[in-house]
Amino acid sequence: MSIPIYFYFPLYDMDQTLDEVNKHCADQVHAYATCVDSNENTWKVDCVDLRKALTKCSDENVTLMKMVRLSCQPVIDRYQECLRKNEKDPSVCIDSLRDLYQCTEGVGQMQEKMNALKTKHQDPRTVDSTK
Repeated sequence: MSIPIYFYFPLYDMDQTLDEVNKHCADQVHAYATCVDSNENTWKVDCVDLRKALTKCSDENVTLMKMVRLSCQPVIDRYQECLRKNEKDPSVCIDSLRDLYQCTEGVGQMQEKMNALKTKHQDPRTVDSTK
């Protein structure tokens, strides 16, 4: 079982991240959601190709998603493996989920700092005119 990566984001980033995913991958989001809704008991198998298409689209079009995937892939893999092994009791995976949250939180904070620096360097009012 593989969960789309945007489910891992800290709450303060989630709305913005979902907006970006919907902006760039609306067709994939719709197709995956429709498949899941239509295949209540078998969606994990029946919708795997659509999930992969959604993940690929979001990785290619949403910078934060790509950064999280690159930075947190081992943590994502551990969490997903735990979920696979403990499908009947996913609460066993709370420590893995916490690790994943902390990783995505760190990437989100790094992205915010990079965006702030980028904005500062693009804003002509921040240029020191005394030099």
